[in-house]
Formats: sequence, C-alpha cells, structure tokens
Amino acid sequence: MQLPLPPGWTVRHAGPGDSEAVAAHIAGIYTEFGLAFDLPFEDDLVDVAGTYARGVFWIVEGEGAIQATAAVLPHGGSRVFKRLYVARSARRTGLARALLHAAHGWGDFVRTELWSDVRFQDAHRLYLSAGFLPGPTRVLDDPDRSVERSFWCDSGVVLR
Repeated sequence: MQLPLPPGWTVRHAGPGDSEAVAAHIAGIYTEFGLAFDLPFEDDLVDVAGTYARGVFWIVEGEGAIQATAAVLPHGGSRVFKRLYVARSARRTGLARALLHAAHGWGDFVRTELWSDVRFQDAHRLYLSAGFLPGPTRVLDDPDRSVERSFWCDSGVVLR
C-alpha cells in the first residue's frame, strides 16, 4: 500500500505484539474527545492480530509512536472500515483519506460500510467529501452511551 508518509514513517500490518500499543493509541484519542476507554467493550483490541486475521489492520508509525490505525473486516458482501484513529499531529496531512482509499480498495466486495461516533465531525466531513453517503444512527451500550452514524458507498464509487 502506498501512503503519503513523511520521511521515516512506515505502514505495516498489526502483529501479535501490537495490541497494547494500539489500545494506548486509541485510548489517547478517546481521552482527547472526552470519551471513556473500556477495553472489555473494545474487545477487538485485546488481540488485534487475531481479531483482524480475516481482514487487515494497518499501523502507521513515525517519530517513535503510532501515528494512525485503520482496519477492514469482511461482513457478508461488504467490507467494514474500522478503527481509523489519527494522532493529532498527523491530522490534515492526507493520511486518513489515504487509509480510507486503501480500505475501499481492499478485497472484492459490493460496498464499504463504517460507523463513526457523532462527536468525530472532522471524520464525518472526510467520509462525505470522499463520496460516502450517511446512513442511520445507533446507540452503543458503552460507558458513554455513544451515538454512532453509519456511512456507506458502493464499491464502484471512485473515492475523491
């Protein structure tokens, strides 16, 4: 996968020893947005490599830390884009859009779907500007009773 990365940054698939660092990266972003991070609820992060073995979990590293994560899992005829979390210092660099494009091109599926907390308005603008359509909302049974909005687009859509 080709991503627009600064010199020295790398992208790789998550391995067996990555779960703790990935959870810490995502927990930090939750804290930034005033969300509680509950690892038992976020159970896919207990064993990232195992959970995403049927899909892919990308880790972007740079400056000695995880800068971004993104994942894709198959679900029926769709690919589900998950876990897009970009460190504050790496936002607005094109990295999130590049990861979204990579996910949309992964595998042979009818459509790409995702769910995103309604507090992540910058991410929602990204999805809409790329060509995704908004769908319904749902309320999670997490500590924050988070509300998420779905987004989707057909696989034939060329993302912007």
